[in-house]
Amino acid sequence: MVLFEGTAFAQEAPGVADEAADSASQPDIVVTGSRITTSGYTQPTPVTVVGEEVLQRDAKVSIGDSIRELPAVGVSASPRNGGNAGNIVGGITGIDTVNLRQLGINRTLVLFDGQRVLASNITGGVDLGTIPTALVSRVDVVTGGASAAWGSDAVAGVVNLVLNRQFDGIRASIEGGESYKFDNKSLRLSFAAGTSFADDRGRVIVAANHLTSPDTVFASQRSYSKRLTLLVNNPNYTPTNSEPRLIRATNVGLSQATQGGLITGGPLRGIQFVGPNATPTLFDFGNVSNTFSNGGDAESLWPATGLLTVEYKTTSLFGYASYELSDAIRASVQLNYGRTWSRNASVPALRLGSINIRNDNAYLPQSIKDLMAEEGVTTIPVGTTNVNNLDLSRPSLDAFEKALGIPVATTKRELKRAVLSLDGSLGDWTWNAYYQRGELDVDQRTRSNVITANYAFAVDAIRHPVTGEIVCRATVPGSSFNAAAAGCVPLNIFGVGNASQAAINYVNTRNNFQRIALVEDVVAVSAQGTLPVGFAAGNIAVALGGEYRSEKGNIVADPGAAARAYSVANFSPFSGKYSVKEGFLEVDIPILKDNLVESFSLNGAGRVTDYSTSGTVYTWKVGLTSQLNSSIRVRGTVSRDIRAPNLAELFNSGVATRFVVPDPVTGEGVSIITLAGGNAALKPEKAKTYSLGVVLTPSFIPRLSASLDYYSIKIDDAIYSVGAPQVLSRCIAGETAYCSQIEYDGDGKIQQIRLFPLNVNSDKTSGIDAQIDYSTSLGSGKISARLLGNYILTQEQVILGRTVNYAGSIGGDAEVSGIPKLRGTASLTYDQGPLSLTGQLRFVGKAKLKNEWTAKDVDNNRVPSVTYVDIRSSYEISDNINIFAAIDNVTNVAPPALPMSSAAGQTPLFVAPISGTIYDTIGRSYRAGVRFNF
Repeated sequence: MVLFEGTAFAQEAPGVADEAADSASQPDIVVTGSRITTSGYTQPTPVTVVGEEVLQRDAKVSIGDSIRELPAVGVSASPRNGGNAGNIVGGITGIDTVNLRQLGINRTLVLFDGQRVLASNITGGVDLGTIPTALVSRVDVVTGGASAAWGSDAVAGVVNLVLNRQFDGIRASIEGGESYKFDNKSLRLSFAAGTSFADDRGRVIVAANHLTSPDTVFASQRSYSKRLTLLVNNPNYTPTNSEPRLIRATNVGLSQATQGGLITGGPLRGIQFVGPNATPTLFDFGNVSNTFSNGGDAESLWPATGLLTVEYKTTSLFGYASYELSDAIRASVQLNYGRTWSRNASVPALRLGSINIRNDNAYLPQSIKDLMAEEGVTTIPVGTTNVNNLDLSRPSLDAFEKALGIPVATTKRELKRAVLSLDGSLGDWTWNAYYQRGELDVDQRTRSNVITANYAFAVDAIRHPVTGEIVCRATVPGSSFNAAAAGCVPLNIFGVGNASQAAINYVNTRNNFQRIALVEDVVAVSAQGTLPVGFAAGNIAVALGGEYRSEKGNIVADPGAAARAYSVANFSPFSGKYSVKEGFLEVDIPILKDNLVESFSLNGAGRVTDYSTSGTVYTWKVGLTSQLNSSIRVRGTVSRDIRAPNLAELFNSGVATRFVVPDPVTGEGVSIITLAGGNAALKPEKAKTYSLGVVLTPSFIPRLSASLDYYSIKIDDAIYSVGAPQVLSRCIAGETAYCSQIEYDGDGKIQQIRLFPLNVNSDKTSGIDAQIDYSTSLGSGKISARLLGNYILTQEQVILGRTVNYAGSIGGDAEVSGIPKLRGTASLTYDQGPLSLTGQLRFVGKAKLKNEWTAKDVDNNRVPSVTYVDIRSSYEISDNINIFAAIDNVTNVAPPALPMSSAAGQTPLFVAPISGTIYDTIGRSYRAGVRFNF
């Protein structure tokens, strides 16, 4: 799919026919899909260009928001859509990413002005928030394999933020926005200045961006949250009747825990503790589905703890200076600095019936002690959500930080980058050499994270046998004494509001941290030009070069994290490094010109890459393009691409996380530890990509262009780590390879599940991209129309020989999450003098919760389509001042429910059964601002 192939035309939105006519007058340009830089070169790889005009028109809060509206972009997390809400384990809070073809952010290569950017985490992925965007003139999105041209990670494609290095003058802007609920506020400031010196031989450019989004929006702040559903067991189902196994239900909560505490087993099962007095009351279990329940007294932590957005701030600084040392050589230096700050809440420290309370517990109501004596039991299992001191009707991260059981992480991320370059020319050849140094520092601090040992000590509260005061049993001399419990403060988990702040401070750590440091060094040289040989249609164009890159990273964590002392965020120390040497060659061979067809050319590229960890690998691409006549052009490519394993996949020593899963035998929730580590024996993933397309520019309809492209990507030796619920379910199904990853304690209970990546999967996706562009005069103005669309034909993942079809499968129970098969964007712009008005439709097609499900599995497997209406406008008050405004989701369309069942694990208990990465979960939003140009 091509928006405008000739990048110099990105702002004017011409048809392809206009490009062909004017290309001879344009300077040589680099189109991101290729390294060839000859005038008029038309590449075979589809490229979408988001020009500066579109970026300014949409006035998005971040440049990532503009990219993510392209239909070819899959689920991509950002602080604005809550994509990483609830996840503080990997240091990815606040990260702003792009995911082409729904193949993962690690298979999309992000470039800044044609150069690699250091990953924002040891797990890979680039945070667009740390890249200075004040001078970005366009964004090139290569929607196809490009490893032969650009190296590893370009499996799904490339996103290149192209810089305006010739900027001259001063520009500034201020923009603010908020939702219809007066939340999700944002403020963005931007400034840039550039000038030449020494008779235009030198140039200096500086720029700065600042963005703040101070609100954390909770699902409970949206009325639709009360209507969303989860999946529960159908009480009327039998294997032989026509009833479905699962049904959608509202008011679904926990069957094994309440805010004030619930007895979940034994003869006293079903007694809960209500209110500040912890009054024993019968609990109506309703319809129980493992850890879920509905139709009774069950409570849910969602939507009160479900985050739709993440609080964050970003600042980026940019400096560039160049000087022509001679008529043929130019030296330049580029300095970038990016800083993000964000805050995020994680998984509540649920205890689903896993606390054994003794009959002498000091906080246990006397009536319960009497019942225990009557029944002859000395302990009772109690489940609690561990938020008994929290007002769930008024959620906030500040309140969470002071509460028991909801960890809140603050993450600071700093990127420092310097590039020294030499550019030159020799005849009709150009060359470039540069050295790049990138450094990333991430500091994550987690508060209100439960220390599991302290929790166990504090919950076991008794009356001191001598003084009668309430103390921790482990502090009393005797058989239960434990020196590790020194300083223990008794914790009352019964009722609401009874946990003292002193006890909470003892149970929660304020010293849980990890510090991540990444360093990347790159040395690269390249040259481009034309050989004095070729066919009658023209000489052969060549681009070639070499690169050396090294990456290293380490993690320092607090001793408690390394010892797995907490409910979450148990980071392990980490250190790893690798290096890579590579060389590439690309040629474009004109074969025919005005002979049978107007033009026909072949393009070929090859790259040899040698990794210090896994050896040598080869990538290549062969493409063709032919202008059959003035109205029809065809193009096609076939390529082999790679993704090398990242630092975490190779060297991670193990991140321990406490997780709750249904016991495979009893179905009750079991608290376990998952240990996710690395595998130094991993090899690069290998992909084969095909594309075939046609571009129409009918001569009888001026300024109309249309394109249709088919693509197919198949990845072999895909790196994959099966999650804990899947390990359990596959072990139960008899797949013994998974059983070896499960460890048990002395009582035969699950204690830990080891997770690690392997080259065992394959992924496949195919589909069709379509685009139509048209512009014409209308009265004294101009009207422009654009349609972008993507339809997914196949999306499959083969996991250890078993194929999972996830095209259009987006429910919570889906083993692999997909996106709706059909998505599109249509816009209509009218320009007249200083006024510009745009209307836009964003269409998200229908989907299924799970492709494998039938009417016997669920009562409603459908997810409806959604259409959003957006409006943009701008007005030039003068040559120097422009005001603009935008409204997203004008009709305030709510997101559809994506219900999941208790079989999906703990996730539904604290994450909204919706998707902010696919749908708009905020509702109608407004933005307005002013731009200055001098």
